[in-house]
Amino acid sequence: DDTITCTATATDSDGGSDSDSDSVTVGNSAPEVTSVSVIPSTGVTSSTTLTCTATASDDDGDTPVLSYVWTNDDLGDVLGTGTTVDLDPAYAQPGETISCTATATDDDGGTDSGSDSVTVGNTAPVITSVSITPSTGVTTATTLTCSATAEDEDGDSPTLSYAWANATDGTSIGTGASLTLSTATSSPDDTITCTATATDADGGTDSGSASVTVDN
Repeated sequence: DDTITCTATATDSDGGSDSDSDSVTVGNSAPEVTSVSVIPSTGVTSSTTLTCTATASDDDGDTPVLSYVWTNDDLGDVLGTGTTVDLDPAYAQPGETISCTATATDDDGGTDSGSDSVTVGNTAPVITSVSITPSTGVTTATTLTCSATAEDEDGDSPTLSYAWANATDGTSIGTGASLTLSTATSSPDDTITCTATATDADGGTDSGSASVTVDN
C-alpha cells in the first residue's frame, strides 16, 4: 500500500521553474500456491494417517501462512484441519475421495488455494478362526458343523461361505455350514476339510480352513 510519487520540474534558461507530480499506490500481489501433495498417494485405507504438504510464493517478498482443510468429497464432510488427518471407517469408506485444500495467506490478506486428493482403497477381510465340530469321534455318518469368524478394518460385516472337501481323494463334497457324511463321501482315515471364505462389500476376500479325520 505504499504510495510512489513522481515529481517533474521544468526549468528555463533564466532559472524559472515549475513542478507538478503524479502518484500511484502499490497494490498487493496475492500469494500463489505452487504445489500441494497428499502422502501416501496410494495404498490408502480407511485407517491410514494422511499428511498434506504445500508450498507457496509471493511476489511481494512475504512468507505466506499456509492452512489446511481435509474433506470427504463424496459426502461433503469436513474431516479436519492441520497437516495430518487420521482416517476412520466412520467417515472414510472404500472408493471415497479424500481431499486436502491448502490456502496461502499473505500479510495483506491476499490468498490462493490449491488441492490434492487420494482415493480410499478396500481392505480385505481377515478370517480369524475356523473350527469343525465335532472334532473327534467322527464317523462316516457324522453331521459336521463348520463355524468361522472374520473381521474387516473398513467396518464391514463380511459374508461367510463354506466349502467341504475330502482332502484324501481331492473331491468336493458339499457347501454350507453343515455337512452329513456318508460312505459315498468319506471312508475311515479320510481327512475332511472345511474352507471358510469371508467376502466384504467391495469384493475383498480371505479364506481359512480346518480339518477332521474320519475314525476307523
